[in-house]
Amino acid sequence: MRSLTLACIGLLGYVFYASFQKPNSRHQSPPPNKLAPSSSTLTTPRNPSLTASSPALSSAQPSPTSDALENEREALLHFKDKASYQNFLNQATNRGLRIIGSSDRLRTLRVGFTDFSQLNNIDNADVAPNFPVFIPSPPEVSAQDGALGFGANALAAIGITEDNSAWGSGVTVAVIDSGVQEHIALTEGVTRLVLTDTASSDSSQLGHGTAVASIISGNHPLTQGVAPSADILSIQITDAQGSSNSFTLAEGILAAVDGGAQIINISMGSEGNSSVVAEAIAYAQDRGIVIVASSGNEGYSTPAYPAAYDGVISVGAIEANGEHLDFSNTGENLSLVAPGYEVNAAWGEDLLTSFSGTSASAPFVSGAIAAVMSENPGYTAQQATDLILSLSNEAGLPGADPQYGQGSLDLGRALENGTPGVYDIAVASHVLGQNSAGVPEVTVVIQNQGTESLFNSPVTIQTPQGPTTISINSLIPGQIYTTTLPLPSLNSENSATISTSVTISQQQDVDPRNDTKQSTFSPSAE
Repeated sequence: MRSLTLACIGLLGYVFYASFQKPNSRHQSPPPNKLAPSSSTLTTPRNPSLTASSPALSSAQPSPTSDALENEREALLHFKDKASYQNFLNQATNRGLRIIGSSDRLRTLRVGFTDFSQLNNIDNADVAPNFPVFIPSPPEVSAQDGALGFGANALAAIGITEDNSAWGSGVTVAVIDSGVQEHIALTEGVTRLVLTDTASSDSSQLGHGTAVASIISGNHPLTQGVAPSADILSIQITDAQGSSNSFTLAEGILAAVDGGAQIINISMGSEGNSSVVAEAIAYAQDRGIVIVASSGNEGYSTPAYPAAYDGVISVGAIEANGEHLDFSNTGENLSLVAPGYEVNAAWGEDLLTSFSGTSASAPFVSGAIAAVMSENPGYTAQQATDLILSLSNEAGLPGADPQYGQGSLDLGRALENGTPGVYDIAVASHVLGQNSAGVPEVTVVIQNQGTESLFNSPVTIQTPQGPTTISINSLIPGQIYTTTLPLPSLNSENSATISTSVTISQQQDVDPRNDTKQSTFSPSAE
């Protein structure tokens, strides 16, 4: 038995006393409410290629300017072709530029300068700041009142109800982060690369990468990962303060490709759109690698980079009731949401932490992709990703939306795909809106989350106006049913509580937990 020391981790939450039994084997201003539809409707299952079509939101992420070049006295020169890159290598020192790093594959030089004029008239090159890339700081917009933490229940929340110890076998997930430390929950299958020489082994920031890796492939009962048998390729790109930059991130992506990763997890973010990082991402994607990134914890209406790049699986955060967390960045290119509030995770020196933020959400998706790949031999990472997106649970209003993307991660549904006899109906969401007259109303969303069609499913909705009973004639797998009810009692002084229950006729529901839902809308939410 190995005892753990009590410690305090300000970045992510708290660390509490626990002890680990060594196993035998290894293994962050919310957008406005969208108006609800005015009638009951049926919607067929979503397609993974669908994109959100919601109106533009407020609180957009700020854009860095060229002032960053002047302030940092460092720049990236990203050349359009290899010849221009090679020719400039001979000119750089003549201009007085100091070459800090270079990437032949990305045709990029990281240079230091003393005068801005040294960067003038460089042919065929994009001259840009070497944007900072950070481990997300504590959510600046705190979790809303009533948010419920996951604790040790995150795996069940994404549909893992059986022994998953073999999931992820044969799959390598690169964790580009602060590095993965030695930990009893990560006893085997971790390969480590360090791309920075300024790391400090005693920095508390370094536990971030360990927490991320444990969500993917932790192998201890107190912090079991989604795919415990997946191999982790740890690529450390941060300094002792948890900071990095665009150039080093791009190098990390290339190193993940070279290291054989099929999935890359990046629980880090930047406000800067770097052409160098974009090219590195494209380089990896062209080789079939799926990149998963956290959307960020600032409450912006656009994800941070690299989550904002095309094709990157951008992951937002929800709490244990399935509600969007106010700090989680939103946007039309958000892919999906996953647990991101008070999740049990590993930390340095064999500690256990309560991990919050979109940094925690992204590795749930990376682990889920690895699990689908191992449980479906022959599946590519992209095929596994498409399956997960298409079988995510409806959240918010029907279809893709800026708060939830294509829905909430449900690995159980993805792994049951094609399995007959799965009966599961769910109260997916309660969404507050208002009608054309400005009267508050709630949209209730019901979804068939099983593999069999459902018939004559009774629904009871209790509002302050009294009960409403509905029978859903039929729902094919994945299909949703919506109905909208007025809430005239919700005003500047009164809250309104809505409760919905649904049952399956003549069959046993495999997951009764999602058959009921209760929501209280406060006057401030109107």
